[in-house]
Amino acid sequence: MQPVFKEKVWGGRRLRDLVGKDVPPDQKTGESWELADHPHGTSRVAEGPLAGKSLREVLKKHGQAILGRKLAATGWAERFGLLVKFVDASDRLSVQVHPDDAYAAEHVPGESGKTECWIVVHAEPDAWVVRGLKPGTTREVFAEAIEEGKVESLLLKRKVQEGDFVWIPAGTIHAIGPGVVLAEVQQNSDVTYRVYDWNRVDLDGKPRRLHVAEALAAANFSGKELVPGGHGRTADETGLAIEHLVDCHAFSLSRIRLDRRPWAAETGEMFAAVVVLAGTARLAAGGGGVEIAKGDTVLVPADAGEYVFESAEALEVLVAAPPGKAPTR
Repeated sequence: MQPVFKEKVWGGRRLRDLVGKDVPPDQKTGESWELADHPHGTSRVAEGPLAGKSLREVLKKHGQAILGRKLAATGWAERFGLLVKFVDASDRLSVQVHPDDAYAAEHVPGESGKTECWIVVHAEPDAWVVRGLKPGTTREVFAEAIEEGKVESLLLKRKVQEGDFVWIPAGTIHAIGPGVVLAEVQQNSDVTYRVYDWNRVDLDGKPRRLHVAEALAAANFSGKELVPGGHGRTADETGLAIEHLVDCHAFSLSRIRLDRRPWAAETGEMFAAVVVLAGTARLAAGGGGVEIAKGDTVLVPADAGEYVFESAEALEVLVAAPPGKAPTR
């Protein structure tokens, strides 16, 4: 797929060097939308007979072949359920929260909730993220901290390094610190409620808009959260390791490391989205194939039946799929 680049006040230019993206040299690129079917951006097919077609166009004409009959019948042909990105946080992202499906359905027609996860591709020394609030923080306490400018005192920061997996279910207060590049797999939603933005101005020189009331309503203060549901390491052999990271209501995700051996997986009558984090290989499916390398994202159609990694050299990929369909063996 060909990505869509998003300029952000906190973005940079590291996606060129770290994941091979041809980002514009004159802008701060914060996000590369790798697999996207959203009104704010849609990726396009990079090569082959459908080259240049948007994911929306492809799904409209070939929805059942791409998604599989069962998934197409649920509405994914009208709007693809996942959004896959690379993110370059050269500066801090705002402290923010995303709504769950129920809140989005009531307050943001046309959008879903936004449960997401991150895999850290690069982290500078002492890099950090925010995930959640200190234990015992209630909605009232957090609202008071916002009013008094003391949000930072309630944030749970954790250091991160390359390879870390971070789970961000809808309703979780979060942020990304400077010096972090990550791959993000999320529900197909672009709803973000900013709570605090480090007193920063936007690209137009004006203070960035906050969404305090919406954030307080959408944030989860119950102490309970959706769990990722992954099964952990499900394969550990010479030249092959599989980590099943997520199996939630919205998607499933596995990380696969492969070196100097072939490996095949079935589509399970649904699509598979392959995101290359490192290394090279040939990905064969449906009678064809493509050479893949760091930064590439490939959408494997349901009707391929099987996809095979061949000639893998130090390959590391994420495979995102509908719930229950990410490979485990």
